[in-house]
Amino acid sequence: MTRRCTLFTLVCLFSFNAWSMPPIQLVTLDYPPYIVTEEGEVSGVAIELVEAVFEELEVPISIEVLPWARALSNVQFGRADAIFTAFKNPTREQFADYSNQVLFTQNISLVVKTQSNIKSDTFLTSNLSDVSICVVNRVSYGKQMDTLLAERHFRMVFRRNNTADCAHLVRTGRADVWVNNDFGARSILASEQLEDVLEILSPPIEATSSYIAFSKLRERDSLRDRFDQVLRDMKGDGRYEAIIDNYFNRLRMMAPKEKG
Repeated sequence: MTRRCTLFTLVCLFSFNAWSMPPIQLVTLDYPPYIVTEEGEVSGVAIELVEAVFEELEVPISIEVLPWARALSNVQFGRADAIFTAFKNPTREQFADYSNQVLFTQNISLVVKTQSNIKSDTFLTSNLSDVSICVVNRVSYGKQMDTLLAERHFRMVFRRNNTADCAHLVRTGRADVWVNNDFGARSILASEQLEDVLEILSPPIEATSSYIAFSKLRERDSLRDRFDQVLRDMKGDGRYEAIIDNYFNRLRMMAPKEKG
């Protein structure tokens, strides 16, 4: 009896010390299937992975979904502790300390109207002066695409705050192409019922690593290193793949079944 009471007391003290500290403030964007917001609830495979890492670290967190430009600004000016899932580029590295461990490797793909003449395998080296494209504000799409956007190779660039807007700009013909991660594009086409109207071109134009990145103004170097260690361990012992596999298995089970 005494042992059980002592154990209970230790657990209570530990829980109080761990979870009474102010939560680490994380920001992200609505980025299906990595981050999904629906009816005020936040879910997604990246959410589950990040939560699992911080749970093992015994560090409480809060997650706020924002437009990407605002999320980046919050990290840049120290209004948030960290951001995910973020591609790495020199501008962001000036204000954010990136993890060394990759959260996800994302295939960056082009989405066009069905029967479009645009080809993904030659897109990056083509003359794009007659092409209009839609992207999400301040989202990075990998080094090659970011360079094309910065150097203004396109006839017009639509910049929106969410991916669904880009999908509908292509649907209506205002934009010729929309660039997005492959998983996310598939999710948007399904949720917006655009699978018969738009298509995701193959092959992807680039495979890009995405990370969690911590605000330099918040001085979270030690936390970043601990996050890296846990994520490294999870990759080594199979928990990383299990989280991803379990998430997408649940999605497949929830998908509407075709009649016939």
